[in-house]
Amino acid sequence: MSLRLLSIPALLTLLAACQGPSGTALPSANAPARGASLAERWEHRVVTISVAERIADQCYAEGISLAPSPWSGAVTRATEELVAEGADRAALDAVYANHDFNTSSASAGAYLAARGALPDVPESLCAVGEAEIAQGSEVGRVLQKL
Repeated sequence: MSLRLLSIPALLTLLAACQGPSGTALPSANAPARGASLAERWEHRVVTISVAERIADQCYAEGISLAPSPWSGAVTRATEELVAEGADRAALDAVYANHDFNTSSASAGAYLAARGALPDVPESLCAVGEAEIAQGSEVGRVLQKL
């Protein structure tokens, strides 16, 4: 089903259903609220990096790629960034072991859809990527314009 056929209330219901099990919202221009659990912070970062990866994979020919990082892959990058900020690696390993990656994937898809990316129009990711970079959003900071 195309998201273009959904009514506004139906789209809002769909987006609400894509929240994480703890009620974490889709990534925004801001980091999770102060006091967010380690699991919420990690999931937020995994989703943010996953969104950027989807954009970079589709839009490299348009000059959009992932910004340099010593770590590759959303899970490794999110984990290592949090460890570098002082998070406990064993606690992050436990978060990883208990995480439902279908939820993260759905959150990434909903984030992109909410910004106009259409599943049947891969090029629409490039417009989202350009906007994210221009806004300096959290996703935009994981991307770069070549």
